Amino acid sequence: MTHDPLLQVGLIAFFSIASQWVGWRLKIPAIVLLLLSGFLAGPLLGLIDPQALLGDFLQPAISIAVAIILFEGSLTLNFKEVKKARFAIRHIVLIGAPVGWIFMTLAGHYVGGLEWPVAITFGALLIVTGPTVIMPLLKQARLNDRAGSLLKWEGIINDPIGAVLAVLAYEYFHLTHGQNVSPSHFFIHTGSSLVLVSGLSIVSGFALAKILNRGFVPEYMKSAFLTSMVILLFIGCNTILHESGLIGVTLLGVTLANLGVTSINDLKRFKETLTLMLVSGLFILLTAQIDPTILLNIDWRGYGFIFVILFIVRPLTVLISSIGTTLTRNEIILASWIAPRGIVCAAVAGLMGPLLVEAGYSDGAQLLPLAFAIVLTTVILHGLTAKPLAKKLGLSHKEGDGLIIVGATEWSLQFAQILKEEGLAVMITDRSFHALKPVRMADIPSYYGETLSEETEFNLEMGQYNKLLAATDNSAYNALVCAHFAHEFGRECVFQISAREEDDHESKQITETMRGRVFATDHMDFWAFSRLYRQGWRFKRTRVNEEFNLEEILHQKKQEKLYIVGALTSGKYIQFHEPETQDSLKNDDVLIVFEEDAKNSPI
Repeated sequence: MTHDPLLQVGLIAFFSIASQWVGWRLKIPAIVLLLLSGFLAGPLLGLIDPQALLGDFLQPAISIAVAIILFEGSLTLNFKEVKKARFAIRHIVLIGAPVGWIFMTLAGHYVGGLEWPVAITFGALLIVTGPTVIMPLLKQARLNDRAGSLLKWEGIINDPIGAVLAVLAYEYFHLTHGQNVSPSHFFIHTGSSLVLVSGLSIVSGFALAKILNRGFVPEYMKSAFLTSMVILLFIGCNTILHESGLIGVTLLGVTLANLGVTSINDLKRFKETLTLMLVSGLFILLTAQIDPTILLNIDWRGYGFIFVILFIVRPLTVLISSIGTTLTRNEIILASWIAPRGIVCAAVAGLMGPLLVEAGYSDGAQLLPLAFAIVLTTVILHGLTAKPLAKKLGLSHKEGDGLIIVGATEWSLQFAQILKEEGLAVMITDRSFHALKPVRMADIPSYYGETLSEETEFNLEMGQYNKLLAATDNSAYNALVCAHFAHEFGRECVFQISAREEDDHESKQITETMRGRVFATDHMDFWAFSRLYRQGWRFKRTRVNEEFNLEEILHQKKQEKLYIVGALTSGKYIQFHEPETQDSLKNDDVLIVFEEDAKNSPI
C-alpha cells in the first residue's frame, strides 16, 4: 500500500480518465470500467487507500460530491420535456417509489431474512436508480427520447427521495426504539422539516435566477458562485433535517432549469465537466475501500434477495406503475430491466449499516455487502445489456451516423435524398416554413424553427443524430450553429459551408475560434454550390468495387470537373473528407461527389 498522498491522487485521476476514455473508445459503459479500476487499484494492488488519504474528510467529500452530481442532473429536468412521457413519469415516480419500497421491504424480510427495521430502511434505499449510472448509460445506449426521458427522470427524482426515506426510516426506528419519542411527534417534526427544506430550496432557486439574470455576478464567476451556493444549500438543508440536502439541491436544480436563467448552457457545461470528474473519482474511491471478503459473507438468502429484486420486484413495480399510462409493452420491458444502482445507494448504505447496528439491529451489518453486491450486479448487467436490449425492442436509434442539415435549399435537399437512399438518418431544419415545403414533399424529415432556440432542444429528437452541416448563406450564423452543437456532437462532427469566399485573415480567425470543419472543399462556398446546381450539377454516388478507380476521380477533381464531398463507410458512417488512397476504402463503401449531370444541364 503506497502512503504517498500525492501519488494516490494522481492514480485516482489516471484510473478515472483512463476508464472514461477506454469506455468511449470501446463503446462500453465507463461505469463498469470504473468499478473494475477501483477494485484493481484498491484491494487487489493496494495502490489507493481512500481512508488513509482523506481520513475524516472522506464521508463529507462523498456527500458533497453526490449533491453536486444530483444538482447537475436536475439542471436538465425542464418541464417541457415531461410532455414526451408525462403520465409515465408521474406514475413511475409517484406510484413506483412507494410500491417498490413495499415490495423490496417484503423481499428483504421474507427472502433476505432481514429484521423488519433493517428491511424497511434498506427497501427505501433500493428505490433509487442512480443518475451517475443512468446518464452515461443513456448516452451509450442511444435510447429514443421517450424511453430515455422516462429513465432519466426516474433516476434523478427517486435518487434523493430514496436516500432521505432510508434516513428517515432509520431515525424513526432509532428514536422510537431506544428513546421516549412518540411516532406522531416524529412525523410532525419530519413533515414540517421537509416542507421547510422544499420551500427554502425553491425560494433559493428564484433568488439565484434573479441574481444571475440581472448581472449581479460577472460571467466568469457564475459557475463558481453557483457551485458555492449549491454546497451551502446542501449543508443548510442537512442542518434542518439529516440528508435532506439531496432533496434541496435537486429542487434547486429543477427550479433553475425552468426559469430561463441566462448563461444556463454555460453553467450546464461546467457542471457536466465537474460531474464527470466527480463521478469517476467517487466510483474509484468507493470501490477502492471495499474489502472483497465482505461480499463473500453474503449467504444464500442474500443472493436470493438480489435475484428477487432484479427479476421479480422491479418488473412487478414497473408493471403496476404503468397502469393508466401510454407506455408500450416494449417500454415496460425495458424499464423493468434497466434499474442500476449507483453512488447514492452505496454511500448511504455505508452510513446506515453501522448506525443500525449501534441502534441494536444486528442485521444492519448486512447492508453494506448487500448494497455493493446490488450495485456491482446492476451496473455490470444493465450497463452491458441496455444497448442490445433497447435495440432488440426497437427503442434505440439504429447504428450509424445521422446528419442534421441546417438550411433548406435545392442542393441541400438533393444531398439529403442521396443520404436517405443509402439508409442514413437525415433531417433538414430551417427558419422558413416556405423553404421547407419541397423538403416535406420529398418525404425528408424536417424541423421548422430556430435551430439555436431552447425549444429545439425539447422538440427535436436529437438521439439519432451525431453530425451536423450548417449550410445557410450566412457564414457567421453557420459558425454559431457549429459552436453551439460542438459540445453535443464533438468538434470533429460539425461542418459548415462558407457563404462567400473569405480572405485569408478572416478565414483563419473564424477557424481558430468557433468555426466548424470545412465541408467539401475550401473553394466551394454556398453560392458556388447554388450556381453549379442551377447549371445541372448534382450529388452522385459511386460504389467501391473492382471497377472503382480513385486515381481517375482525383484526376477529374484536379481539372475541377467534380468535387469530392466524402464517403459512406460500412454503409452506415459518413466521412466528410477525401479518401487518401484506394486502400482506405473497402468494397461496398460509397464515394459521394458533386459533378455535372448532362440530363440536368440547361439547354
